[in-house]
Amino acid sequence: MKFYPFITAMILSILIFANQDTKAQDTKNFFSVTGGYSLPVGQLAREKLNDPLAGLAGSGHYGQVNYDHRIWRWFGFRLTGSLNVNKTNSDPIIEKANSYVQAIGRTYTWQSDVSEWKMGAALFGPAIYLNMNRVQIEAHVQGGIVRASTPSVYLTGQGLTAEGTVDPNATKIDVSLNHTIVKPIGFGAGLSLRLPLVKALFFQISGDVIGAKAEVKDLAIVANVGGTQYPDRLNEKRFIGVVNVGAGLGLAF
Repeated sequence: MKFYPFITAMILSILIFANQDTKAQDTKNFFSVTGGYSLPVGQLAREKLNDPLAGLAGSGHYGQVNYDHRIWRWFGFRLTGSLNVNKTNSDPIIEKANSYVQAIGRTYTWQSDVSEWKMGAALFGPAIYLNMNRVQIEAHVQGGIVRASTPSVYLTGQGLTAEGTVDPNATKIDVSLNHTIVKPIGFGAGLSLRLPLVKALFFQISGDVIGAKAEVKDLAIVANVGGTQYPDRLNEKRFIGVVNVGAGLGLAF
């Protein structure tokens, strides 16, 4: 007789948990907001000799909004909007600037002023879902529009004496990299792990890669050496991308 209340409570708990699992697995829509760490990939991230743009992109952070609509229990579609803001590494442009002063036969020190580089994306594509009790794993592949804003870099060079001090009589040199915007077709792919919290609220851990082949037109590195300009224009296609890892909250409804 003493075991009846305990057994009854266990049965009720199992029925309640099973009902919650069924609701979670039958949910059609998911809305989530995530953010975290961003690492650049592609030709702006990798260092390469004789390439003034290689290694220009640094790490940063991102924000992302996602909406999923599930058609079947294991399949649906996902719409994503994201924005990356990353640091700019001026070292590749400094190396290029040093190549301009080799003919002068002097050593220069450089002061740099750089802007951040940004990449936004609007992506859409299929998603698959794996449900393990109330925990859900989601995987997706997407395509869409990428908007990337390349950084601007401005260097001011000061010539040094043999003792390593600034020489006020040295030729003044300024080197600048102009800013441009590209809007190529891009792709995205990633995974997310969803853990339920309270009612419709869930916690999400996610990882995404976003990239595109962007055509850079009229991107110019201009050196001003003693009032004479030496422009170096770049017109080519480059792969740009980011790997985003972060966490956030969402609603299932």
